[in-house]
Amino acid sequence: MNLNREAAKAAQEIIAETNKKIVPTSEGRRNTTKSEVENLVTKMLGVLQMNGVYACMLFLYSRTSGTDKVVSEITRKKLIKMTELLGKKAATEDNAEEVLKYLTDNICNDLDTLILTKQLWEQTLTYTRYSAKARE
Repeated sequence: MNLNREAAKAAQEIIAETNKKIVPTSEGRRNTTKSEVENLVTKMLGVLQMNGVYACMLFLYSRTSGTDKVVSEITRKKLIKMTELLGKKAATEDNAEEVLKYLTDNICNDLDTLILTKQLWEQTLTYTRYSAKARE
């Protein structure tokens, strides 16, 4: 399996979904902007690189309003789903406790899986970041 290709596909899906999302604002509703998506994905990537997979997921769950919430939900679901590529049964619920327990029990308990997950997520977020930058 070509994990680089899977990361590229996931990034394309994240960007496609964030392009379609409408965000509620104090003035009404609007689409996400490319700079909002790029900024949040850059922050996600920084947390992942500096603090790891578990911290990245915590960061994604901590985004609770506006564009950050919308983009983090889309990205969070895609990153969790990608762990299936590594032979792990992904968490099915979008409940923070369940997903974090899943990461602890299935990803963080094996160093090889943890490193591969981190690399896969980094590649995905890097592609997502540059896709957001290139978005029209």
